[in-house]
Amino acid sequence: MRSNNKKYKLKKNVTIIGGGIIGLATACSLVQKNFNVTIIDETGLKNRASSATAGIIGGSSVIPWANDDLWGKIPSMDRNPNGPLKINWPLPKDSLSFLYKSWRAGSVFQSKISARGLAQLGLRGWSSWQNLLKGFAKSKNFFSQNGCLLYYSNQEEFHHESGNNKIRRRLGMKIKDLRTSALLSKIPSTSDEKPMASLIKKAGHLSNPVKLQKSLINEILRKGAKQISAKVNDFNIKDNKITSVSTNKGQIESDIVIICAGYGSKILANILGSSVSMLPAWGSSIVLHNINIKINLPILIEKKGFAIVPNSKDLRIAGLVQIGGGNYVKNKNFEKILLNQTKKIFGNFKYTKISSETGPRPLTPDSLPVICKSPNFQNAYFNFGHGHWGMTHAPVSAKIITDLLFKKKPEIDIKPYDVLRFN
Repeated sequence: MRSNNKKYKLKKNVTIIGGGIIGLATACSLVQKNFNVTIIDETGLKNRASSATAGIIGGSSVIPWANDDLWGKIPSMDRNPNGPLKINWPLPKDSLSFLYKSWRAGSVFQSKISARGLAQLGLRGWSSWQNLLKGFAKSKNFFSQNGCLLYYSNQEEFHHESGNNKIRRRLGMKIKDLRTSALLSKIPSTSDEKPMASLIKKAGHLSNPVKLQKSLINEILRKGAKQISAKVNDFNIKDNKITSVSTNKGQIESDIVIICAGYGSKILANILGSSVSMLPAWGSSIVLHNINIKINLPILIEKKGFAIVPNSKDLRIAGLVQIGGGNYVKNKNFEKILLNQTKKIFGNFKYTKISSETGPRPLTPDSLPVICKSPNFQNAYFNFGHGHWGMTHAPVSAKIITDLLFKKKPEIDIKPYDVLRFN
């Protein structure tokens, strides 16, 4: 290890493409290892997955999005104007291929593989954030660990989720079931008559994902990193190595290139000869400012497909997924839908202002991200496709990439995240 550290004290130039939470976490890890880091980002903080996220860390993050239980529900969810899932019809050719692969990945056998792969990342999310942010004191202030509630309106919903909770427990999640009286001590304002919940103990949340990202950017820049607002068009290659990144702002010379561009990574990986099956799943979130509801931990209502997360005087509600083509078709009613879902739990409440955000979550058919070295180029690495769990996976995947750069074996099995699985 000592010789490798000496080697990288030469300050190799690393270009990270993508300034969302995955790219920022990767940058955090590398600036602390004495790399010269340049982040290239085209979009800023608007219309990105990590700005429209619920911000839950470690919640239910071991259950693949594609599973047997989902497929029978898709038609009714799509037809329901207030449902959590909408499909943009007609589907493009690559969408149909993606859905077919997702259906195959949802088999009992394949979903077990995906669940294990998600568990490796999800169970390490909280502790990995704490380790990563030891050198970023201001950014640590956005994190709280009070657990996470899986909420059920009644006993029927509780029993329906028991199978998934068995999986969660088997994979190492610490869960405590709460009957009505114990639950009411956590969320005394619920309007359901006999609600139930499962408390995931070692989970946390972010008070404000957007402010966290701004804080990380500022701290990374103070440590010597650079940030460039540009669009990546191509790569210049010599002797099986990327020599520079071609952008609309010019050429950026690089010793190492790491692609962390969310759904945009699909095109970039393809340029580098790696085929990736991935679709954008547009998610939405609203923030109710100065609300008269007081909770101190996030609430997941998985049956309805949304989450409620506290932030000081505010509540953030995230949910609704739209898949199909590459462009988001704005649902004019999404704020109303999320408000109505919240009222079903808390009844009437007051707030002073509402704000909203949307962003594309990069989904793979098997729910697993791509975290690996490029199979075609010596100095290219991939870290993308984290779907709904980017906030949880970010520090773990950053550590994996850092280990690979130092030719160190990661502490977990990274074979499930290899890009070659799409071949």
